[in-house]
Amino acid sequence: MQTVVVDFCVNGRASFDEIRVLRGRFPRIAVVGYVAAPPARIQDVFDAGRFGLDGLLIADEEDSPAHIVEVVARAESRSVATLLAGGLAGAPPLVRDAVMLAVTRANARLTPLGLARQLGVSRRGLAHQLASAGFPAPQRLITWGRLIVAGQLLESTRSAADAVAVALHFPSGSAFRNTCQRYLRATPSEIRRRGGGDYVVRSLLRQTRAPLRGRTPQLLPHGRSRAPLVAV
Repeated sequence: MQTVVVDFCVNGRASFDEIRVLRGRFPRIAVVGYVAAPPARIQDVFDAGRFGLDGLLIADEEDSPAHIVEVVARAESRSVATLLAGGLAGAPPLVRDAVMLAVTRANARLTPLGLARQLGVSRRGLAHQLASAGFPAPQRLITWGRLIVAGQLLESTRSAADAVAVALHFPSGSAFRNTCQRYLRATPSEIRRRGGGDYVVRSLLRQTRAPLRGRTPQLLPHGRSRAPLVAV
C-alpha cells in the first residue's frame, strides 16, 4: 500500500487541489494530512475529509514516530476498504459497517465484543445480523478483514509474509500462512499472484448469500499505482 502525506494548509490557506488530483489519478492511494493548528482550522479539517483524507497528523502535537506509524497504518486500511464499496452495495447497513470496520481496524487487535461495541449492538445481535445476511461470524469476519489488508500489502509493497504477519499482529509467520491456507487455500505468494487485496475481497464475497450472491463486485481497476511513497 502506498501513502502520500500532504500539507493542505500552506501559507495559512487551505487548498484541496492536491487531494482531489491524487484521488482522481490514484484511487487506492492512502492520503494523510500533516498540518499545524493553527493555521489549519476545524472547518479546513472537515473539508479535507470530504475530499478523501484518510488520516491526520498535527505538527508538534500528534506527530511522534509511534503516532505517525499508527495513523499511516489506519489510513492504509481505510484506503483498502474502498475495494469493498461496490461489492457491499446490497448488504444491510449494519453488516456493511461491520465489514468495513473489520478492514479499517485490521491492525487494531479487534475482538468480536469490541467490534459489536463500536457498532452499538450486542455481540449476539451482531452475529445474528451477519448470519442473516450470509456473512461470516464476527471472529471470522475480523480475520477476513486482516486478510484483505494482508493481500493488499503483499501486492502493493511486495512485503514478505513474515513482515505482513508482524504488521497485522498474527502470532507468527507460520500462523499467517496457516490462516491463508484455511480461509483462501492459497499461500501468501499465490495470493499476491492472484491479485492481492482484490482476490481476497472476491473470495469473501463469493461466500455470501443473497442479496450479494450473483452480483459482480464493482472493484477498482486492478494494478499497482505508480504514485511515490512519501515518508514523514
